[in-house]
Amino acid sequence: MTYMLTNEHNQKTGRGRGIQGSSFASLLIIAVFALSTMAASTGGGDSDTQETARQLYNNGTEKLRDGKLREAESYLQSAVASQNEKVQGPALYNLGHVRFKTGLEELKKSPEGSSAGPRSSQALDTGSGAIKALDEALVSDDVKAMVAAYQRGRGARKELKGATDAVKRAMQTYGSVLTKWQRASGDFKSTAEMNSADKDAQTNAELVDRSIAKLVDTQQMMMQNQGQMDKQKQELRDKMKKLKGKLPQEMAPPGGPGGDEDDDDEDDKKPKEPKAGMEEGPSKDGKERQLTPEEAERLLGMLKLDGNRKLPLGMKETGEKKEDRKRKDW
Repeated sequence: MTYMLTNEHNQKTGRGRGIQGSSFASLLIIAVFALSTMAASTGGGDSDTQETARQLYNNGTEKLRDGKLREAESYLQSAVASQNEKVQGPALYNLGHVRFKTGLEELKKSPEGSSAGPRSSQALDTGSGAIKALDEALVSDDVKAMVAAYQRGRGARKELKGATDAVKRAMQTYGSVLTKWQRASGDFKSTAEMNSADKDAQTNAELVDRSIAKLVDTQQMMMQNQGQMDKQKQELRDKMKKLKGKLPQEMAPPGGPGGDEDDDDEDDKKPKEPKAGMEEGPSKDGKERQLTPEEAERLLGMLKLDGNRKLPLGMKETGEKKEDRKRKDW
């Protein structure tokens, strides 16, 4: 998918032409010049607040030109919040560019953004082939074919699990990008509402909305693939378990009930092991035992602090000062 914002503003509008390439940067320089010229023409009649709003806008536009999107967004948001009518429209317009470009870069940097779809499709094809092999092995008496089908099913389940994880990560990225693009669309639409003659803002809003629609379509396709992969994993698990029961014991894969076909599911459900030193040690005979009331009372007495003793803070000494060990007892 190709995402690009374009408009046909001439130089006096002082706003960006596109979201890619050198033309976008050059017209952003014009944006800075436009508000600087406006400030000079109005002279001393502007208040300090108006001057600050223009400076925030110019700083934000400069950061956008330099590719420092986070700083650009902060400056431009502040310019919009200044309620300066002369600055709000251009600031919102450039803010739309910032947010669209931020989402676009996030999409490009995500390793799963472009690979999760093909990977999930490949995993589904592998799973379908493995299911077919298992079906054939279940009605066959060829032990070698049954073992080969079982191993193929195990490989398919692992591939499906990896593809499912990639899809989940891609879905998280898509959600984040959609949020940014929806805000960019809102920025352009707000600009158009403030100035009905601003056709470029309306055009960019429509372009962003089309980009959002494409990404939503991709997101829905991913969700469908994820559902199909989950279904295939379960089908493979059931058929592998059935095939394992048909194999001679000496040819069966190692492991307890369920064996290899349960490995992937157990990885997700297995509770975390306690960290070293955190587990409670057993008694000497290997079994845990309850403390008697007398033992519990004695233990509590040992833990109680002396009435004149304070809890330690940092490296300072607490309680009564210990006798100097070097001092001899005469």
